[in-house]
Amino acid sequence: MVAHDNTVMNATITNATPSADDESALPESTPIGTDPQRDVMSDVVPDVTPEEVPGTTIASTPATATVPAEEMKPSQSVTYRPMHWNDLDDIVREFDRTWGQCSAAAGTPVSMQISRHFVLHYLEPTTRAIVAELDGRFMGVTLSRVAGEPLAFPQAKQELAAINGELNRSTLGAKTLSETEQWHEMELRMEREIDINDVARGEIELFLVAKSARGHGVGGSLWRQAMDYFANCQVARFYLHTDSSCDVSFYDHKGLNCIVARYAADHPEDGADMDDIFIYAGTPESTR
Repeated sequence: MVAHDNTVMNATITNATPSADDESALPESTPIGTDPQRDVMSDVVPDVTPEEVPGTTIASTPATATVPAEEMKPSQSVTYRPMHWNDLDDIVREFDRTWGQCSAAAGTPVSMQISRHFVLHYLEPTTRAIVAELDGRFMGVTLSRVAGEPLAFPQAKQELAAINGELNRSTLGAKTLSETEQWHEMELRMEREIDINDVARGEIELFLVAKSARGHGVGGSLWRQAMDYFANCQVARFYLHTDSSCDVSFYDHKGLNCIVARYAADHPEDGADMDDIFIYAGTPESTR
């Protein structure tokens, strides 16, 4: 999952209290997953045991692929398929559209570069990637990881190194990348503090739904398919990162538990713009 301090990107669910079966309540763009730029350790929620740990990142659609809601007729059918490598640019554009304004590089060419970094960062460990589309237009994506399963895109590691090299060629790019990497490290420290990877084999790396997809069941369908994937891989628990810039009530609604929280008010050293950061976890059977 994702959350940040406005110097880097943020990726979590935004503003909705979805109904049981329809993600039309999902925010205009719905991020779920790894929060990009945090920086410090998390405060463990008291009285959490490994047995209580059940086991997420999201984005939205490129301007060039926007389908106004009024043009999307009920008869039109959204299709779901495995992600192809050439879907990467669509996902990056939607990610930037959703979270680009949160970066210190907002409004500059570096914004798209750091968005590409984020998507590749989430894609690198991904073992299953599903894209939703309507008439060939990108509507959403879920990137999921199950420990021990083969990587979906082994080339993502090399591409990530390449975009990091591009970012380091400019002052703004290097600064933004440094802040982003601090964010990634904070997430890792939060995970290590509760040993989440010892009890949860699955993680939702990125969950992104385009604004134009609202009301078509895209978010709900992508989520359920991710849960089915975990269940088929015999994943007992999964988790995701998120933050207070998103509507974490979505996870509560889905039956996930907040198992660790790091509150910005307790860490003024991070700056006034830092969000509260959370790890949510759940079981595939109870969160469909």
